[in-house]
Amino acid sequence: MLCLGALRRAQLTPTLRHSNANLRGAVLRGLSPKQKIRASGLRFETTTTSTPPKPSAPKFAYPEMLCVYHAGTGRTTFLACLKVSTLFIFTFFGFVITPACFEKEGLSPTVIRTSLSAIVPMVFVAYVTSPFVTFIHMRLPPFARQSEDMLRRFVRTIPPQTELDITTMSFIAKPRVSRVALSELQPVNRRLGIINYARDTAAENSKRKWYMFRAVGNFNVQHNTVSRAPWVWESIVNSIKRRQV
Repeated sequence: MLCLGALRRAQLTPTLRHSNANLRGAVLRGLSPKQKIRASGLRFETTTTSTPPKPSAPKFAYPEMLCVYHAGTGRTTFLACLKVSTLFIFTFFGFVITPACFEKEGLSPTVIRTSLSAIVPMVFVAYVTSPFVTFIHMRLPPFARQSEDMLRRFVRTIPPQTELDITTMSFIAKPRVSRVALSELQPVNRRLGIINYARDTAAENSKRKWYMFRAVGNFNVQHNTVSRAPWVWESIVNSIKRRQV
């Protein structure tokens, strides 16, 4: 009995569909052209689903990490090439010339001179160029990113806990970023004026493992070449100086 009922329903379904299609076609044939357009439009509206518009993301005039200082492409490239060159000089004199002279003459003045030729340039360049700052980025709150006027208001009363990402160059000219609070920077005069800003890194170094590099605490900030909002770095420098008075 169940099988017979299922077969009857299967036979009746195409018939009902065909009759509904004929009825719909007869109704449309009896309508005027304008009424047909309206009917088709209503049927289209009932079959389509409206999607809510996506909320647009807020547009900011400035990025979250604003570049407030740039040392210049020329100086940065020159120091990077200088660091790499001293590494080649150290490798050439330390692992090619010095072993050959030692094998030929033993411990002689020539071996000492070639060893110093490998060590002295590398140590000097590392000592002089390690504080060199290439970039400084400042983290901005959302309200300060909206317009130049809001940014000027923020910089005019910049809080001491504002974060600065200071980028220096490592021993192999690789970028090294140090996240520093504005209140940590102190104006100094060390290494014959090479270092003009410094911070205390004792607490940060105590948290690092013995095999990790020590935190950068000495910085050399020179002429700023940023073209967009260069007055921001000037305001930061004035804020650092005011804290020392």
